[in-house]
Amino acid sequence: MLSELHGLNERWIRAWFEKDAATVERLMALDYLYIAPNGLVLDRQAILGIIRSPSYRLDRGARTEVVVRALGRDAAVVRDRWQGAGSFEGTSFTDDNRCVRVWERQAGEWRIVMEQCSFSSK
Repeated sequence: MLSELHGLNERWIRAWFEKDAATVERLMALDYLYIAPNGLVLDRQAILGIIRSPSYRLDRGARTEVVVRALGRDAAVVRDRWQGAGSFEGTSFTDDNRCVRVWERQAGEWRIVMEQCSFSSK
């Protein structure tokens, strides 16, 4: 289970670099929520709008300090540090965040239910 979730977490990251909206959509639960470092809450449709936007681009990035922790057989938490840069709607960004993703097995498939990122204290 833990190695499967490590792999799915890597697929999630790779999908963002490749602008693979189909994979992002497939890995998100229907009630997926993202809480941004500034407190903004974005639902599934808002996140899909970002990855599908021609103005969204990741130039570089890496996830480190990845820890996967099972919460029973059908749930897990993945935490990591995301450092990256890109642009969206003409505005450049540089991130250094600590993130948590809650994964749940739904109908036999792992889905991200919620993701929250906080600014990293450097």
